[in-house]
Amino acid sequence: MKKILITSLIIILFISCSSEITPTPTPVIDPVVKEILYEKIVDNETLYSSKDFFDAGFNEYKEYNVSKLTGATEAWYGFWGPDEDNVKYYELRFYPDHSTAVSEGTPFAEDVIGENAKLNRKDQPLWRVGLPDRKRNTQEGGGPMSPRTRRLSKYADYIIFNNVIILCEGKDSEEAFKLGDNLISILKK
Repeated sequence: MKKILITSLIIILFISCSSEITPTPTPVIDPVVKEILYEKIVDNETLYSSKDFFDAGFNEYKEYNVSKLTGATEAWYGFWGPDEDNVKYYELRFYPDHSTAVSEGTPFAEDVIGENAKLNRKDQPLWRVGLPDRKRNTQEGGGPMSPRTRRLSKYADYIIFNNVIILCEGKDSEEAFKLGDNLISILKK
């Protein structure tokens, strides 16, 4: 009897140790992804002037000559921020209507934004006005004693807002759209 009891215990122990243990699956929780979409081209059929932006708080730094900026009526370089610690630079290009801003202004805006911006005078045969204002310097490579300076576009992207093309500062398109949207929001107040 003792032998049977010990043998039974060994078999039970062996079966319980060798049985496959199935872990309880942990529910997969999808990470929360914050997706914010901005519109690059907006037309609510309102025409704006530089005065509308200035009255809303945009600070003009200088006006550009637009005689070679096809279709444009005026262009301004300036800054705005919700407070003095968050000021960003913008270039505002005004056109007589939305369709002219899109058709005539888009190629000029595309030339000066992002990583492929044409920032050299020789690359800008049509409209060079304000070219130095569209550049920012960045230090990279070369070691701590001799970093290389590289010129990049100040503007990551642009928004066509009714009859205005707004070149927006930013490290990437998402930041530029956010900052452009912030500037547009002051007109609605």
